[in-house]
Amino acid sequence: MPAPLSERFERSRWGRVAISILVVVVIGLEVATHLPPSALARAVDDPADRAVRVLGIEQSWAVFAPNPRTTSLRLEARVTFADGSTTSWTVPDGPRVGANLRFYRWRKWLERARADGYSSIWRPTAEWIASIHDDGPSPVTRVELVRHFRENVISGDPGPWQEATYFTLDVAEPAP
Repeated sequence: MPAPLSERFERSRWGRVAISILVVVVIGLEVATHLPPSALARAVDDPADRAVRVLGIEQSWAVFAPNPRTTSLRLEARVTFADGSTTSWTVPDGPRVGANLRFYRWRKWLERARADGYSSIWRPTAEWIASIHDDGPSPVTRVELVRHFRENVISGDPGPWQEATYFTLDVAEPAP
């Protein structure tokens, strides 16, 4: 039985060259998006940033020194049904032990879904949340996306979560 096409490609000379070029380009893009402020950084930052977003390989080092994030973030979707009842949807957390790798994608998605710079995904997010609640006895009429945030503290009480509704989707009633 012949080897799969992917394996034959990886073993071929041109395949190794293509993979090597791809690795060099990805590393170059990552380096370009993390350069310290300079003329070179200003010249390559926008195209490199667009490329890493398109490829889905962007990295954020905000949890590390010298400037770690100072706030904790949460997202809630408040879903209202035609009969007046409501429910709430939050980003899945998973179990306390062993969930980091499995649920980390939700944490990364949360950073984007609540950010002003990604407002283009607010409507699709609200529509998706409405769709996962559309099998109930009453149709979804509204989805509100709510940011929750609070300052991180080293010790003591961090205080209550603050919140702000940043997007509202009014769902049209289906035609009879």
